[in-house]
Amino acid sequence: MPAGRYTLLDQAVGPVGTESFRSAPGPGGWRYFGEFDSIEPVRHGTVDVVAGASWGIVRVRIDTGEHSLLLEARDGALVGERDGSSVVIAFAPELDVDYLTTATNVTAARRLGGSGELTVAFIDPITLVPEPLQQRYTLLSSADDVRTPVGLFRAERWRYEDESGFSAHLWLAGDTVVAYEGLFELERYEPGATGARPISDGS
Repeated sequence: MPAGRYTLLDQAVGPVGTESFRSAPGPGGWRYFGEFDSIEPVRHGTVDVVAGASWGIVRVRIDTGEHSLLLEARDGALVGERDGSSVVIAFAPELDVDYLTTATNVTAARRLGGSGELTVAFIDPITLVPEPLQQRYTLLSSADDVRTPVGLFRAERWRYEDESGFSAHLWLAGDTVVAYEGLFELERYEPGATGARPISDGS
């Protein structure tokens, strides 16, 4: 069970919080649980993502204290509730979501399996209101060495882009984002029995 902690970054001001996480593969898919605490955007709470064997979203649960959201894939839609009110999302044909956590980058990249585009339900980090967003993932290298505070990893290098104009590179080793320029820095990491291991330590 890989586990660790990210420093959350803002390109203008630097570190703005942390997200502690653990994830695990299972016979039916994959699960990620994170606890976040940040000052920008102001968020304190938990995120729980469950994906199926083909990496499609099965369930997403987010709780920030001020708002809560539960979405489940059911009958060709994402359905659930936000703050006790019913939510039905039919605009994301891939039944994918995106939130300010690396878990949704993992599910999207693994589901695509290579360069491709998808429409997701982007969940606003503060209000938890979902809106449609077009994204593109481009696989730039399947074996790129990236140095992190916890060590050197051999990882897949991806470029993420979306219709807002945002673009950044991220590195995915196994089922863990080990680096994400400008947004997440892996400051603590334990691979457990199933996680990717660094090829050298962080010293």
